[in-house]
Amino acid sequence: MTRLCTIVVLFLAFFSTNAKADVFAGYDAFCGLPVVVGTDSMIASARTDQQNRKFIHIDPGAMNNWTMSRMFTLAHECAHHLLGHTNPLGQQQRYYGGTATQELEADCWAARKLKEIGHESDLKATILQRANAGHFADPGYPTGEERAQNMLSCIGESSPERTRPAQCRNIQVPESYTSYDVVMQTNQVPYQHCGCNNFGQCGCQHQLDLIQVPVQVPVQRSRMVTRQVCD
Repeated sequence: MTRLCTIVVLFLAFFSTNAKADVFAGYDAFCGLPVVVGTDSMIASARTDQQNRKFIHIDPGAMNNWTMSRMFTLAHECAHHLLGHTNPLGQQQRYYGGTATQELEADCWAARKLKEIGHESDLKATILQRANAGHFADPGYPTGEERAQNMLSCIGESSPERTRPAQCRNIQVPESYTSYDVVMQTNQVPYQHCGCNNFGQCGCQHQLDLIQVPVQVPVQRSRMVTRQVCD
């Protein structure tokens, strides 16, 4: 009985995983690589296994996110593989700050591919989504505006109209500045003492005297200033 339960559990787990993968059947036609469904904090990513075999990993949550195009997402990850971003040289480029460049290159490839195969509705939805993100971006990544403009340039079109007007607001942000404090500083200056002793011997002595002089010292300070941000 225990063995039978184990077999049933394994079968259900296998069926559940493959049922998720079946939803993406045909989506790997961009580059002929397998699509593996599993928890992924990045929603989707281009990966290689221990044998250096390439595949695309996608989070099942992508199924429920109707604000994004699965077609574009998978084409974008496919592009990372085809453009060499997952090769050792590409990984080194990413490590040394090339993430933004690679993301724009993958966006460009995916945009051209979707236009080529007639998925322009997915492409337009993705461009509008990027444009609506405005100047916001994850650290090291291009902004939404940059990604939208890049994709439009790649397919030879002009800027889209945003689905909502830009909203601006004033915020307080810290700003560094330099000011100068006056402090007293002890300096050594040469001084000559001359005179005669009780025996009528005269002469001069040269020595260093200590004096206090005011000097200006630069000091780094910060203050809050008002800035306008729009999104």
